[in-house]
Parts: sequence; structure tokens; C-alpha cells
Amino acid sequence: MDCTDVEEGYKVRYTPLVPGDYFIAVKYNGFHIVGSPFRVPCTGELLASKGVTETSSVMVETVTKVSKKSSHVSLPVFKSDASKVTSKGMGLKKAYMNKQNTFSISASDAGANLLFVAVYGPKGPCEEVFVKHLGHNSYQVNYAVRDRGDYVIIVKWGEDHIPGSPFKVEV
Repeated sequence: MDCTDVEEGYKVRYTPLVPGDYFIAVKYNGFHIVGSPFRVPCTGELLASKGVTETSSVMVETVTKVSKKSSHVSLPVFKSDASKVTSKGMGLKKAYMNKQNTFSISASDAGANLLFVAVYGPKGPCEEVFVKHLGHNSYQVNYAVRDRGDYVIIVKWGEDHIPGSPFKVEV
């Protein structure tokens, strides 16, 4: 097994010695990434004796990467006021496991900017957060949680938190 630094991230190579199902766990900060562990069915010649159980692991200390491409994208300068953004909905107070939880955001009086929404729970970031622009700087946010516990919902209009953010939500 080896790991190589590539422009998009990291490339890990391994050679299975016996045909069968292999499980590959990929973790970040000690938590499985979405989909991990991955089941990989392997076929081919028998290169070692069956019955021996082996595990291999590689740990990569990540570093901040800088693109080799010279094109730099700069954001426009926005004039807005996050304090004028309003939010409402049950999904900001209480959430239910394995159901769509919803809330709305209105930034119609806040000027132009970018909306950022994050839902973070006891086991890390929420796997599914959907933000739908409804027009006129109004948005609907849907998210699903899979674990019980306390969650934090962060809503920013540009660089600034909207009133009430971060929101504490019980599941």
C-alpha cells in the first residue's frame, strides 16, 4: 500500500493478494467520510494463502494545497447587512431523525451577498443540507440528521452571522 500526493488530493494504491471482498475505511479527523467503509470486490489470481487476515493502514498528515494554476478568482465586493436577514421555521428549533427538517431565510432587505449554511452534529457535519433559492433573496433550507444529540446550525450572509446564528437544535 502506498499514498501519493496529487493535485486533487491523495492517491492510495494497494494490491489485494486473495480474491474476495475488501473494506476500505477513509477517515478525516477520526470520523468516516461519507460512504466509508467502502466495499471493493476483487477478482483475479490467488497470490497468497487463504485464511490469513491482514490489515494495512496509511495515515496522511494533510497540508494546505495551493493550486499550480495561475488563474485566481476574486469575489465581487458585496454591500449588505446580515442583521437584516430573517429566518424562521421548526428546523431552527427542533429536528427529527431520518426526516426532512426545514426552515426559511429571507434576505430581501439585506442587500446582495452569498448565503452560507452549515449543520454540525455530535458526529460531525450533517450529510445532507439543501439550500434552494426561491427568488428575491429568499431561501428554503432542508436537512436530514441520522443521529440523536445537539446540533448547531450556522447561517451566514457573507462573512457575518445572521441574527440568532449559530442556532442550537435538539434531535
